[in-house]
Amino acid sequence: MIVMVSRWNQMWRLFFLRSSRNARFLDGIGFYHVMVPLLNACNRRGADVRDIARRHLSYFNANPILASYIAGVVTNMEERRYAGEAIRPEQIEQVKGTLSSVLTARGDYFFDVILIPLGLTIGSIFAIYSSYIGPVVFLAFYNLYHFQSRIGGYIKGVRWGEGIGRELVTQLFREQRLLGGCAAFTSGLFAALVFTRASELGGMVDSGWGVVAAAVMFGLPRKVSFMSSVVIVLLATVIYLIVT
Repeated sequence: MIVMVSRWNQMWRLFFLRSSRNARFLDGIGFYHVMVPLLNACNRRGADVRDIARRHLSYFNANPILASYIAGVVTNMEERRYAGEAIRPEQIEQVKGTLSSVLTARGDYFFDVILIPLGLTIGSIFAIYSSYIGPVVFLAFYNLYHFQSRIGGYIKGVRWGEGIGRELVTQLFREQRLLGGCAAFTSGLFAALVFTRASELGGMVDSGWGVVAAAVMFGLPRKVSFMSSVVIVLLATVIYLIVT
């Protein structure tokens, strides 16, 4: 019962991993907060929790969603170590550091570059035709992967331990290729629909302005930051709409 309660507490705390981010530890305090229920459970059994606390209250950096896998793997190894299995603290730190490095790069790219833009593009296609189902589609699509990783990732990490690393990376590569192709297709479809609707509603002049704005968005980041490019194009578009 104690173990089950501590795992539920860990899963809940994973949603607040970045609530204490700072320059020294990044998400280290958040990761330690996730490990606290495990420390409390071990403490009731007389384990040396100070050693565990010192090791996990340190620098930690990983994609916040895929960090659930790491928390599950660490929990698995710490419990096995307490049960008497020959697992050195250095092994746990090595596995934790390796997974953090891999999942930071892969997770950020998968969620920020592929999944979120793909979901927003699909939602925007519905919005072009004044359908309110767009936000629902985006939230359902995003949270399918979000909760699968946040909750399912922790459960898989606890169940399989350090053996999950290779399978997880293989799965990410496979889904990344699939969703990347879908993102390219929907982006092309969205662009075609935007210019078609612009021609229907505002004529070729508005369509031409869209082409110019898109070209500027691709060219400006080479000279200024991406955010500055967005602001410049937004202001230019506002002025264009007021004047015309």
